[in-house]
Parts: sequence; structure tokens; C-alpha cells
Amino acid sequence: MGEDDGFQVGIEFDSVLAAISKQIYETPLAFIRENVQNAIDALRMQASRQEIPSSDEGLSVQILAEGNVCQITDNGIGMSLEDLRNLFWTIGASGKRTEEARAAGCVGMFGIGGFANFGVCDELRVVSQASGAETGNWTQLTRADIEQAGGKIPRVSNGASGDAAPRGTIVRGVLKEEADTEALLAFVADFVQYAEENVSFNGEPVSRRAFRLPSESNRELTAITGATTQWSHGSVELAGQLYETPGHQLQAEVREMSIDGEPVRVRGWLRFENGPVAVLKRGFKICSTTVGTDIGVSGVIDCDRLSPTAGRDSLDPASGALLASIVTSMERAATLAVLESPERISQHSRIFQYVRRNGMVDRIGNVAVELADGSETQLKEVRRKADGAVKVYFATSKNKALSQLLQTRGHIVVQLPSDHAKKAAITEYLTSHCGAEAFDGKIECAERYEHLSVFERAFLSELELTISQSYEVSNLSLIPGRLTEDVPVFAAGSISSQLRVYVDVRHSEIKKLEQLGIGGVFYSLVAAFAREYLGNVLRGRSPKFFGSGAVNLDFLAKRKSELWILASGDVEVVQRGTQREVVTQSDVHVIRIGGGGGGGGSGVQAAEDAPDDQQPQEGRIPKLVRIEGAEEFAALSGYYLRIPKTAASVYGDVIQQCEGRGGVWAGNKIMLIASDLISTAFQFEVRLDELITTEGSDGLSAGGAVELTQPLQALFDGLYFPVPVELEPFLVPADGREVRIEVRCDWIDFTSARSWEPADEAGSQ
Repeated sequence: MGEDDGFQVGIEFDSVLAAISKQIYETPLAFIRENVQNAIDALRMQASRQEIPSSDEGLSVQILAEGNVCQITDNGIGMSLEDLRNLFWTIGASGKRTEEARAAGCVGMFGIGGFANFGVCDELRVVSQASGAETGNWTQLTRADIEQAGGKIPRVSNGASGDAAPRGTIVRGVLKEEADTEALLAFVADFVQYAEENVSFNGEPVSRRAFRLPSESNRELTAITGATTQWSHGSVELAGQLYETPGHQLQAEVREMSIDGEPVRVRGWLRFENGPVAVLKRGFKICSTTVGTDIGVSGVIDCDRLSPTAGRDSLDPASGALLASIVTSMERAATLAVLESPERISQHSRIFQYVRRNGMVDRIGNVAVELADGSETQLKEVRRKADGAVKVYFATSKNKALSQLLQTRGHIVVQLPSDHAKKAAITEYLTSHCGAEAFDGKIECAERYEHLSVFERAFLSELELTISQSYEVSNLSLIPGRLTEDVPVFAAGSISSQLRVYVDVRHSEIKKLEQLGIGGVFYSLVAAFAREYLGNVLRGRSPKFFGSGAVNLDFLAKRKSELWILASGDVEVVQRGTQREVVTQSDVHVIRIGGGGGGGGSGVQAAEDAPDDQQPQEGRIPKLVRIEGAEEFAALSGYYLRIPKTAASVYGDVIQQCEGRGGVWAGNKIMLIASDLISTAFQFEVRLDELITTEGSDGLSAGGAVELTQPLQALFDGLYFPVPVELEPFLVPADGREVRIEVRCDWIDFTSARSWEPADEAGSQ
């Protein structure tokens, strides 16, 4: 081949055009937005050249929309024939990347060109005349011209025209479909309402709405900082003022900004609540976006340094980073302002996650806290009183009676709130600045009991067995006696010494169990009693748990390795065969407890003590149990589903110690979960051969979640998980109907990203 052989790069114009127009112009709304933006940019550059404001009455943009025709007319800088050819009708070219355009405040810069209008147009005619030119030019392209080009770049028709004289541009598009005029009007008004330029839609003004800041528009606002307050984040420096409403909602006015010392035009207001931030450039709305924050920030920012992506629906990366810096700076300013006032703190509890994450715990002295006696004080007062003679403790509501005892002795006991982030922040403050200690229930034995009844001895025996089996704590002694402050149990002793457990077996919380008799439910409730009152102490001594209370699955796996399969790496459940179970009405066993139970008698009617017609059939263990009973046992009532035998035997005692329980469902899948609320979770999965639909506030729903308050029940040599009330219609058979289910279960350790499941068939019962 010769040196001159070669070929020109080809282009499938139709495909390129489709790709561009799909990204930018999918609706007439986008067509209007882009061409109005170009028109406003033309006015801004003309105003800059004339050294007049772009709001001058001699400059305007007029939008006309009727049927399937939209026309945008401006008397800005206009374009010569060369400009039309090289800028408007050339993909990728732009005349707005100059210093003049940036100084004038032009919004566009991408150079998508007129071709992209064919995403919504069948015909596009552009007439323009540059300032000082004797005449203008018309240019036109139609869908038919593009098709006739057969995939090659089509020709744009042109000729002389004075329609845009003496200066300006007319863009007339014939749309593929008739436009909704009302929708177009609302859309245009949204992005030009704050623009300073004169814009009209079918003769109606839609721009130049006053951009009112909080100080100008709301007389009820109270300034809480000086007239000009400085804030910063990295190289971004801001100046403005903070305000609050009578309800302590915070707002911020932003007036000045500099980046690396260079002044940047900015104005805006922010509200400290969740919502979008409208981003403007000299009044023209670029987009609405959200910024990730801890306390929530919304409002409006108008800044010359913010630019959109080519799709106009978000900010480009540099602009996104700048907006994040602005919001981060204001979020810190708002948080500091909140921390100055106890009243503001009470209205903005979500600040505590931010406070902890950003090392501001030492600033929360104004936070109000409740003391054990019900009185209220501030953390800074607790700090002031804390010294060698006055000790400070923090406790949860479960320890309130014991906390009051300490407080009557002159010490301070702070009751921790339930909100996790706030609780953690207060605990950190008390520990760091007040030398506070956790109060786990210190109490005294006022009287030792002698001559115990059969029930009292049985309770102590079962409690000792539960502690030994469930926690593997053997170095302990149980001491029956009356305790101060009307509490049923108290554990004393260091980690290295024998654990002494004082038990008031005649306390009302224990005595009410006497009516149950000695049976399955009684054993289960003794285990629940141990979890509620002694769980924290016992987990701290048990090798089955870490000091934090998290389940030590590695320990269990080693101790019972013959029963486990361990899969390392990402969280992954080892896939094993499952066994399909069929639940019928005969599989539902009813247990009635308490003096007013469904059976009408006193005591428990279950297991070996129940009448023959209430006993499970010989050799059959019920898959479902329904507990009914007197009012004092109402918290136990409901249905319970049996956990597979292998799982119950391997880690059933540990599952019962998990304080967090809940149910989640979607489609035909139910997940019953028990978690230590720290790092591990037991998952009991049930699959049905029908979809689950439950009634919600918005009608029928195919999914849901609920927290479970009932404890797991140890009955019939097995373990039963509470069934959410919402799922009873799907798991409890009725009217001779069978319920077909598949079950499996496993443990997930989120800290090590591992999962365990029984080595036997996961679905076996």
C-alpha cells in the first residue's frame, strides 16, 4: 500500500445523537431548561460588555409555548453565522469557557450543542444576530434531514434573516408531542424564580423573586451570633449569622466566602433539618441535591463556584466537595450553638452522634440529666460536685431502686437515657470528667431467711442450675434473704472471688411464680429471671461471653467442635439440605398458666402435670406452642415456634441470653433473630410456600419488621421462639389447613465476618 492510503474515522451519527439526547433531553422540560439557560447566559455576557446589571429592563428572555411549539427569544450577545456553526451546531464546543463568561456568571459550559435538542424535537430553527452585525442568520435542521443523511453527519440549512435584529437569538423547536403548558410554566418558574434577569412565560413574568434571607423574611427569628461570625472548614472560610425560631429551630445566613483567601460570591440560608439543598448560580437553579450530615441540613445556596454535571441533575465532583465543606462548617457551628443552651439541646437530640464523632464530648456540660431520685440537673453541675467524698455513678432504669439507695447516702447517680448516641456521650463525659463508675446494683441483705418452703428451695435450685448450665459459672453461692430497697436479687463479689447471689425468694416478683407449679414454664421463667436481673454480671464471668457481653462464638465452636461447621471469609451460610415440615392443628399444643388461665384452674397445665387431653401425643414433640394465662403472665401469651433440635442443643442456652429479639419478613421468608446487640446474631429462618401480606398504615404490605418482647421458652426438652402476632395467620394452621414450612438457622459474627451452623441437617426437628 502507498504512503497516502488511509481512511477517515466513521461515525454513526444517529447512535451518537440518541446517546446524547437520552442523557440530557428526555422531556420538553429539559428542552426549555437548557435553552433558557443559554438565553440567560447570553444576557449576562451582554450586560457585562455594556457594564450594566443583567436585570436592566432593556434585557429579557421571552418564552412562548403553544401546542407542540416552544420558542425562546433573548436579546443577549447573539451569534454570528460562524458562532452558530462552530458553537451551537457543533457537539462538544462551547463559548462559555472563557474568563469573560466566568466573570459574567454563565451557568453552561459543556457544549452539548443544538443536536441534543432532537431528543424531544422533530425540527429546530435558530435565528441569531450578533451585536453590531448588519444582518442575522437563520439555521435549521429537521428529523427528516438526519434520517436522509443515512447515519452520516447531516447538513444544517442556513440563510440571511433579520428576525433577531438588532441583537439576540430565537430558538424555535417543534416538539414530537404537545407540551403541557401548565407543567412547563411551573418547571420554568422553579429554576428562574430567583434569577435577576427579566424572564416571561407566555407574557407572564416568572423571575426576579426576592431572594430573602432569614433576617429579611422572618421577624420571629432571633440572632444567636454576632452580625458577622466566621466559620471555616479546610481552605473554605465563611461569614454569616445564626438564628433560631421560638421553637429553637436553627437557621443560618451565609453572606461571604473565600477559598484559599480568594473571595467568592455567595449568598444563602440553611435550615438544620433533613431535606434537599437547592443550588443556584446567580439566581438560576442548577439542581437540588442532598448532603450527608448527622444533624440534617437543607435550604438554598447561591454560589459562583458551583457547577452542574452534564446531566444537570447533580453537581460535578469539585462543586459537590465545595458544598460539603460549606455544610460541614455550618453543621459544626449549629452544633456548638445547640450545646450552649439546655433548651436547644432538648430539641436537637440528634447532635450527639456528631458530638462523639468529632471529639466534642467535653462541650456537653449543659446537657440535662435525670438523677435517681427523679430530680434533674446538668452535667456541668455533676462535674462541679464530683470529688473524693461524693462519688458519681451512672445507671440504667433497671437499677433505679438501687440507684436511689446510693443517692440517699450522698452520692450522685445519673440515670442514662435510652437514646444510644446520647447515652454514649453522657457516659463518656461522666467517665472522663467526673470519675464516674457504672453502677451494677450494690445492695445489702437486711435479713437471712430460714426454713424455706418447697417452692423457695425449688426456685433456688433451678436458679443455680440455670447459672451453671447457661453461663458455666460454678464458683458461686446462693443466699436467701430480704434485700434493701425492695429488690429481688443482688450479686456481689469480684471477678476473682466467689460470686455471692442474694435472693429474696419471698419477693413479689418471685412469689407470683409459685402458682405455676414446678413444670416447663416455671423453668423457662426462672431462666428469664436470671437473664433480666443477673445477666450482665453473669456474662462478665462466663467464658461464653466477652467482657462487653458479646457472644464468644469461637469459644463455643472449640468446646463443641464436633457439632459445628465453620466457614471463614465473608459472611456466608454453609448450604445444607433442609427438611420440609408440615404444621397442622394437631401440632399446636396449648399451655395455660396462672390462676385465671384459659383452663379455668390454677397452676400450670403443661408437660407431665397436664391432663391427658393436654399432653402431646406419645413420641411427638409439638412444633407450635400457644401460651395462655392470667393477667400477670400476659407478657408471655402468644404462639411459639420450635427451634430445630440440633441448633437448640448446640447453642440453645446462649440464644436465651440474647437481649435483642425481633422478626423480619418479606415475600415468603421470615427471619426470627436473637442478638447480643453488640456483634453476633442467631438467625432462625422460616420459608413458607405462600407469600406473606400484612396490613400496614398504608394498606397491604409484603414485608415488615417488629421487635419481640417475649422471651424464648424452654419446653418439652426443646427451645421455642416467640412468633410475631402479625405472622400468626401464616404460621398457625386453622380450619384443617396445613402450613408447609422449611426451617434453618445459623449464627452470624459480624466482627469476624463468619457464620456457623449445626453440622447436622439444619432443618431437622
